[in-house]
Amino acid sequence: MGVFSGILEWIVGTFGILSLFQWIVLFSVFIVYIYWSWTKNYGVFEKQGLFSIPPKLFFGNTKEIVMQTKAFTPFHQDIYKQFGERKYGIYYDASSPVLYIKDPDLVKQVLVKDFDHFVDFGFMPKEITEMPINELGLVNSVGEKWKSLRASIAPAFSLKNIKSIGTKINAPALDVIDAIGNSPDGEVDMEKLTGHYAIDCIGRIVFSMDFQTIKSNGNEIVTNGDKFFDIWRFFFSTSLPKIARLFNVSVMNPKTANFFISMSENILKGRNGVNSYPNDVLGLMMKIRDQKLDPEENDLQGQRQALAAKLMTDTMISRTLIQFFLDGYDTVRSLLSIVFYLVATHPEVQDRLMAEVDDMVTRVGANITGDDVKELKYLDQVFHESSRIGAVAFTLRRCTKKWTIPGTDVVIPEDMGILIPIQGLHSDPKYFPEPEKFDPDRFSPENKAKIKTGTFLPFGMGPRGCIGMQIAQMEAKILMYHVFRKFHLEPTEKTVIPIKWRVDHFNQIYGGVTL
Repeated sequence: MGVFSGILEWIVGTFGILSLFQWIVLFSVFIVYIYWSWTKNYGVFEKQGLFSIPPKLFFGNTKEIVMQTKAFTPFHQDIYKQFGERKYGIYYDASSPVLYIKDPDLVKQVLVKDFDHFVDFGFMPKEITEMPINELGLVNSVGEKWKSLRASIAPAFSLKNIKSIGTKINAPALDVIDAIGNSPDGEVDMEKLTGHYAIDCIGRIVFSMDFQTIKSNGNEIVTNGDKFFDIWRFFFSTSLPKIARLFNVSVMNPKTANFFISMSENILKGRNGVNSYPNDVLGLMMKIRDQKLDPEENDLQGQRQALAAKLMTDTMISRTLIQFFLDGYDTVRSLLSIVFYLVATHPEVQDRLMAEVDDMVTRVGANITGDDVKELKYLDQVFHESSRIGAVAFTLRRCTKKWTIPGTDVVIPEDMGILIPIQGLHSDPKYFPEPEKFDPDRFSPENKAKIKTGTFLPFGMGPRGCIGMQIAQMEAKILMYHVFRKFHLEPTEKTVIPIKWRVDHFNQIYGGVTL
């Protein structure tokens, strides 16, 4: 009662004792203010000649997603179609106008050529980006801070390191083979198993540790990884950032985030004070922090290296490790389960893939390396076509300084969001004929060269593209090799055909992937 009495005293002290009529007027003014705040941006860019899909109050253009009546992939494919032949327009994320770009040349200009205008990710509004619970280290960093950290961390994901990573990935891949061989009734939950595989790969690549997730059929890391994102939190905090900040509502589940923060801090604490730097991602970040990297001869690179050393605090390291857990777990699990679903439901593709794998088996057996993987051309085609069908629906950037849309007088202001419709481009018959068809030959050497730049973006593009893209691909391809080296996959009665998407996840298959 004390809190309530205090609030009542504040109201009476501020406004005095009001009559019923005065309260009604005050309440009406409040409602009008809320309505004005929510709709003040509607129609601003349309006056400059930009097309928009008419927004709905409170939801903008996102109602079907927020209410979970439509999955992300079909929703964004439909939005893409509503823009017709227009190259760009305005999409409303709740009350916020976002520049929606569907022209591949403009996509390339935003992500690459004019990158200095779009340096920052736009998944979280500025108001909530720096909330402690939302902090994700490298991915949340902006401007020169991001450039310095990215340049310093990039060597951990270089081609040189990726070749050696292949040997680290073989062990968890073989654990997957054992788990499939021991599956009851010959049925296996590939979505669950690929998630366990992803966690064990993170353990070996990032920490040089064996989490034994596959052997134990799951652990605390998996349990918490599955609870990282609540869709309601994501939409509430990104649609109402000021209110989310006021009430401390984070994008991530706080309990899960704290689990990973604690885990990362404990691993880091165990290494601190030991005068060695293991050859893994954590070891590289500690080298950056302790200024143990080889000095750069280039002045600019040297300056960024020095700045990175100042920025790479233990907090930055632990928060960046959370990002690696988040991306390395969910991204790899979703992509690999989609690969196995599509191959299992297309026997002609599987037969051709297995023939290529069998040929490699005669030469290397189970000890496949990064160099061997490069020779699996059809496996590469299968992976890329699966990535086209199963990629996340969109990516976002934030305008970091005013930008004029080429060929127009329309100025995009600082802090405005830019949406790149990945699934719209991936399913546009202009770029991918019969887009609903699973056809790995789209990515044959002769056809791959014909794919227009800016239309195939499963890992983004440009400097802000996924830093772990090549590692994710290596993980996927090595597991694909081992699975099809030993097994033929088929759908079961539980397999939903044709493919449908969950409404409560960004790109997971409805009904799971039991094969």
